[in-house]
Amino acid sequence: MKKPVKQILVIKPSSLGDILHVFPALALLKRHFPEAELDFLVNPEFAPLLDFSPFPIRKKILFERKKMARFPGVFVEFFKLFRTLRKNRYDLVIDFQGLFRSALFAGIASHRRGSVRGFAAPREKIAALFYSEKVSAKTVHAVSKNVELVNFITEKNDPVPDMDIPVHPACGDFIKQLPQDYILLIPGARWISKTFPPRLFAQVASGLRQRGYGAVFAASGSKADIAQTKEMRSHLPKDFPLLDLTGKTSIPELFELIRNARAVICNDSGPMHIAALLKTPVYSFFGPTDADKTGPWQQGNRVFSLELECSRCMNRVCPEAETRCHGIDPEIVCTRITTELSPFTDRKI
Repeated sequence: MKKPVKQILVIKPSSLGDILHVFPALALLKRHFPEAELDFLVNPEFAPLLDFSPFPIRKKILFERKKMARFPGVFVEFFKLFRTLRKNRYDLVIDFQGLFRSALFAGIASHRRGSVRGFAAPREKIAALFYSEKVSAKTVHAVSKNVELVNFITEKNDPVPDMDIPVHPACGDFIKQLPQDYILLIPGARWISKTFPPRLFAQVASGLRQRGYGAVFAASGSKADIAQTKEMRSHLPKDFPLLDLTGKTSIPELFELIRNARAVICNDSGPMHIAALLKTPVYSFFGPTDADKTGPWQQGNRVFSLELECSRCMNRVCPEAETRCHGIDPEIVCTRITTELSPFTDRKI
């Protein structure tokens, strides 16, 4: 990009995993535009993620999607966002989301012709009309596609960068309270079809415990996942050592809970992508979604899925009476984990 870049706007309002997929691209932006300032348009519930951004965020611009869904809040919030986006004279606007509304916001934020970048094949085709330049991604995974978009902007061919995510300064006391050795179980997910049976998680945990793995297990997730953890707990022995933190952690605390785990067992979910970013071994279950596109970055060999004619259907709710892709054999999962992890020492909380 030949013109000087002093102010950048990145648009990626959601979701947790999708925002983390942008982090390597942000690291490259920081490398090539070290003097620039970066603003980020994000949903309020995911704004704390940006504390971990490899490119320090000057301003978190909140997309109040829930407020915009109600009348008359849609007009109030839209014009508030409109004024905020027009206030700064961005030299570069990047829409990583690829929806009509995200592309519209990109167009609003653009003061200079030729400053909006996006994908040639966005999630909603109409979004491409707002882009002054578009990249046709050649790779499949979301992480590498986002890096391709930045390489297109910088006219470079950089690989996906390796990153170290620092410990959040507010989490020191939280980390001290964690067990020394634990496997983390996260049985929740946003889609019903991505939520594998809590019984499967209990069977895997019990199997690992019997093999000498896991002096302590921990459970986590959002408040919406409390029911999943409760059901998982019902399938475990009463004396099973489970530290239940479901619904009790902030996003920074969730990062540190995942960072300090020996391994994470989860569905295709936001915490899975946190684990991949932090390089914590993560063993994940896939059914309706495609691990090649949105699986744990560089940990694809730890994905468990069944090859069925309906796999990767992208249905949020399975149309069949039985969700067949959920039939993962817990023994296969236990065997895979025990080939990679050493047994734990007998330590207590």
